[in-house]
Amino acid sequence: MDAPVDWVRPTGKTSATGEVSMGTENLSFGMMEMSAVHEIANIGLGHATTSLAELTGRPFNMSIPNVDSVPVATIVNLVGGAETTCLGVFMPIAGDVEGHIAFLFPWDSATKLWEMLLGSHPDSPEEVGELEASAMLEVGNILNSSFLNAIADMAGLALHATPPLVSVEMACAIVQSIVAEAEQRDVVA
Repeated sequence: MDAPVDWVRPTGKTSATGEVSMGTENLSFGMMEMSAVHEIANIGLGHATTSLAELTGRPFNMSIPNVDSVPVATIVNLVGGAETTCLGVFMPIAGDVEGHIAFLFPWDSATKLWEMLLGSHPDSPEEVGELEASAMLEVGNILNSSFLNAIADMAGLALHATPPLVSVEMACAIVQSIVAEAEQRDVVA
């Protein structure tokens, strides 16, 4: 679980926008705040779902999202468990609000997206090449940009993300790496 995660930034052109995600372990949300977060999530995910449908040329249905404040350790359970292989996209956010975002795709979801976008998919994480990594970075950028734009419009904020990084690892390693990276950037800032 303590093995370092290799974050990769493929050499291809990538956009530099993403969504805002805040670590909520030390935050206390009341009903009003949770309602606002729920509405932002609903609008942001609606925009992201529309963007994914446009990207793939296929319709996607979205359920009304559940919003909850959970400890970081719980996140791995949301994607299938600590040892579940996932693809992660990580981006720091700057602007009126600073923070970090991460988008995790369980391996099965990643392979389905690659199949839709590229017509094939790697059979194992070791087979993920630059083309597959770049495709997922672009999917992450599009989803995150849609989500970020909804938040920025709703809150009247200027929000910008740095270029993303991608990794394929066990969920626990990705989450630990994201938390360490976010903590390191917060200390430096």
